[in-house]
Amino acid sequence: MGARDERLAGNEALFREVNERVAEVAEQLEAPPTAESFKFTCECGNATCTEEIAMTLEEYEALRAVPTHFAVVDGHVLPEIERVVERKPSYLVVEKQEEEAVEVAHKTDPRT
Repeated sequence: MGARDERLAGNEALFREVNERVAEVAEQLEAPPTAESFKFTCECGNATCTEEIAMTLEEYEALRAVPTHFAVVDGHVLPEIERVVERKPSYLVVEKQEEEAVEVAHKTDPRT
């Protein structure tokens, strides 16, 4: 894996960790899983991205059920390593396709 790809994967893993904390806080507030949207961070590879994604806890849990899935805003897809698998009103779900990106996604999955 090249230095650029390592950096991108690290950024994506960091944003996924940030979103894990958002989900934990929402759960501590005992928010209904489907009723309220929370502001999660775009999980793209751009370290300076600060775009927000509105997502319910139920949507977030569905996203995290697959370690190779990430939520990104439209326009932040990296077609060389991922493909869009689902379109939502405020974000896209991308799936890592490139072998090394898949491996990094599994290694950095906070739920395994």
